[in-house]
Amino acid sequence: MKNLLLFVSLIGIVLSCKENKISGELALKKWSINKIDSVIISLQKLDSQLVRQTSQDSLKSNFNLARTQFKHVESIIEYYFQGLTKRINGPALPDIKVEDGQVWPPHGFQVIEQLVYEDPSKVETDLIQNELQLLITDLNFIKSNLSETSILPRHVAELLQQELIRITSLGITGFDSPIAFQSIHEAYQALEGMHQICDIYYGSSALSQTFKTAFASTLQFDGFKQNFDDFDRLAFIKSSLIPLSIELSRLYNHTAEDSAIATPISRVYADWAKGKGFNPDFYVNYEVGKYSLAKQQLGARLFSDKQLSKTKNISCATCHQSSKYFTDGEIKATNFIHGGTLSRNSPTLLYAALQSNQFYDMRSVSLEDQIFDVMHNESEFNLSPEVVFQHIKKDSAYIALFKKAYPEKDSLGSYDIRNAIATYVRSLSPFSSRLDQEISSNKKILTDQELKGFNIFMGKGKCGTCHFFPLFNGTVPPFYSKSESEIIGVPSAAQWSAAKIDPDLGRYGIHKLEELKYSFKTPTVRNAEHTAPYMHNGVYNSLAEVIRFYEVGGAKGIGISLPNQTLPFDNLKLNSEEKEALIAFIKTLSDNK
Repeated sequence: MKNLLLFVSLIGIVLSCKENKISGELALKKWSINKIDSVIISLQKLDSQLVRQTSQDSLKSNFNLARTQFKHVESIIEYYFQGLTKRINGPALPDIKVEDGQVWPPHGFQVIEQLVYEDPSKVETDLIQNELQLLITDLNFIKSNLSETSILPRHVAELLQQELIRITSLGITGFDSPIAFQSIHEAYQALEGMHQICDIYYGSSALSQTFKTAFASTLQFDGFKQNFDDFDRLAFIKSSLIPLSIELSRLYNHTAEDSAIATPISRVYADWAKGKGFNPDFYVNYEVGKYSLAKQQLGARLFSDKQLSKTKNISCATCHQSSKYFTDGEIKATNFIHGGTLSRNSPTLLYAALQSNQFYDMRSVSLEDQIFDVMHNESEFNLSPEVVFQHIKKDSAYIALFKKAYPEKDSLGSYDIRNAIATYVRSLSPFSSRLDQEISSNKKILTDQELKGFNIFMGKGKCGTCHFFPLFNGTVPPFYSKSESEIIGVPSAAQWSAAKIDPDLGRYGIHKLEELKYSFKTPTVRNAEHTAPYMHNGVYNSLAEVIRFYEVGGAKGIGISLPNQTLPFDNLKLNSEEKEALIAFIKTLSDNK
């Protein structure tokens, strides 16, 4: 009888838990749909204000209200409707589809922001109304589909952590509020939305006191009282977001099934912020190509082997020297075949694995593809894999390394050589800089000047809107499926007026689209202290010159007319103390050897 009662009791508990999950899911859907309705109503009101020719201040106020309401439910929308992310809240830049040669105009909140905050005499009512209707249509589509979407516990755990990433890399940097400068207020609203999601989905009674304290502490962060330029971003990350992330991670235990789902980063913000959660294998095309120590060791030897080149006098390590942080220190890479130089500067290979495309013009989608290009290039290795095999087969040490790295294969192939080298490159993401130590430690590692520089980089200097924390490259968080390129207008010589554009057309050389002319991949700023000269053509010799170029607004600021420039034109107005702090911070990104 006791066993029967125990069984019935257990069944009751299971059913109760199941009912709680179902009721939490239904309640969260209802809340999300209501929030989306609020956004739509505000956008419709904005449309009515335009018809009535209401003052620009009123337009701005109502636009900001719509943004606030959107931020409450942003984590839900962007998790389940990733295909609409750019249309709803992407940058006001064309969406370029190189795979089919299509260029789509930008839409969404940032386009409307640009139009609403325009000079009052230039406000284009018809254009704003058209953008409002497109945005409302997208939001209605989300509403109608959200009710049929399964909101699983794993999803909620991931979307909450992803929102912390979004707040850090795209929020407090000013990326998604570039003109209105509502970023700090919107970060608070996004957190408030997360707070409500937790209460609704999990139930307030199921949340521990430690969790509630962490969330309350985050919402009470003193920086929310500061303006955009003064907001202490590093303190916010360390004292608020990382502890909150750890508490969020305790709400859901990931299963083996979850682990089978490939992700580019850890599912926990705290790992991501500390550089511990990145997965280079996410960008590997084939299962057989994934990391192993044996492949890394084989790749390290191949990386330095000059027998892989036709002239037998160069290897990968010739242009990517570990002593120079995997660059060569030259303005442009040396042409060891025909003499002179190649067309571009040799970029560092550190963190190269954590991006979706390779080369300055992004022509390769994997490291294996990049290595294939180098091996076949008549001005570089100029040697076929078949010839390389003949060299390798004569070396018993190589054969042993290959068998250990690829035990399931009976014969070697071109891919194996390229994959081994690529695996070695994928190991070159150490995250051992002083900034990494600062974020991972409870102690203060950085100086006051360096801390100030971080906040300038992530705020007033606008560096973090293209070089996203914590990789500081152009691979876009939180999904990391795309790496950005920018048109900034690099000159052919270091002139500060009447300059001429460097003739290298960048991505246009691969994809003949005007919107890609002079467009180049956004590289990492990590280790920049040691990787001069800078830019794809090595035009600048110092970080001070690079900062000056960006400060004046890129091409436009030095006298170059560039119709599709993606870099903001405005002068950053950094004083000498701020520039010195910015350089001091960039030096904290140097990895320990």
